[in-house]
Amino acid sequence: MKKTDLCIIGGFLGAGKTTSILSIAKRLADSGKKVGIVTNDQGSELVDTNFLIKSGLQVLEVTGGCFCCNFDEFTDKVNKLSETLKPDIVLAEPVGSCTDLIATIFKPIQADFVKNFVMSPLSVIADPKRIKKLMMGKDSLFPSEINYLFKKQLEEADIIVLNKIDLLTRDEISEIKKFLKHEFKGTEVIAASAKYGTGIDDWVSLITGRIAPKKESLKIDYETYAAAESFLGWFNSTAVISSDSPLDMNKLMDHLIGCIKEKLLNAKCEIAHLKIYAISGDDFAKASLTGLYDDTDFNKKMESAASSANIIINARVSASPEILKPIILESLKSTAAIFGTALSDIEIQCFKPSRPKPKYRMQ
Repeated sequence: MKKTDLCIIGGFLGAGKTTSILSIAKRLADSGKKVGIVTNDQGSELVDTNFLIKSGLQVLEVTGGCFCCNFDEFTDKVNKLSETLKPDIVLAEPVGSCTDLIATIFKPIQADFVKNFVMSPLSVIADPKRIKKLMMGKDSLFPSEINYLFKKQLEEADIIVLNKIDLLTRDEISEIKKFLKHEFKGTEVIAASAKYGTGIDDWVSLITGRIAPKKESLKIDYETYAAAESFLGWFNSTAVISSDSPLDMNKLMDHLIGCIKEKLLNAKCEIAHLKIYAISGDDFAKASLTGLYDDTDFNKKMESAASSANIIINARVSASPEILKPIILESLKSTAAIFGTALSDIEIQCFKPSRPKPKYRMQ
């Protein structure tokens, strides 16, 4: 039986993992490859899963914890894709606050605890803004433990992908690549813009037809790792928003993100990633924000006005659930009132991730 290539694409929250996976999947599909995708989150109702499915991809998800803590469910989902889709490759996107993947995912699979997969090299995506803030001593509202987590993610990578280079000058790209190569010696460093497809061919060539090297497990302090995750509040919600007449949902989403950002700025709570997804019939939009001082970025806008839409909000913020939940709920209600719309069927999850407890951790 032919083994399925399993390619894990990690990186911190907001680095562009989902956009990268979409770009890679389209490039592989254009070359005649079948691609399956597994997404992952600490909660349910994921913007990314809905966005990828709407983009025409075969997607399964592992929710309620990271891949390593839900190892059996993760491998079950990959097996299911292998059996139903018979893909050439499965792209897997772990939780953005997850690390230690070599010890908890790669080594168990390489040791044949799971028979049907072969691991491709581990890619970790880096947002240049995070590198500047977290690794070059720039100001950040994130605590030092999150800086530690970010560095550990990069430390275990086979390939570091400097993403979002469309936002950088050539000199900045060169400077950051030089820094990464010096800091993480022996690691392949490439530059890409997943949004515009730049560098994707080079990336695909590095992860297809190659087997991940067997390497030492990460040296990591799980107390610091757990503390880093505990500093982040996770908010997931769904709601239906409706109006007596069609309205511009793109403007509503932009206003909602701006309202949330303003309240978090006043509370001095840094945003790791804020994502909003709206769907009305076959039309949909996805918008995101990856920092308090960033602009809203639309991956896709709705093409027509709509009188109703299902809204999904995912937020990962350096704030306690007690602070985060009312900020987003109040922003949602005030935005609905300003646009003269009604809210219904509101469901909310807001929590701190539990301490990571991987099923396997192999040295």
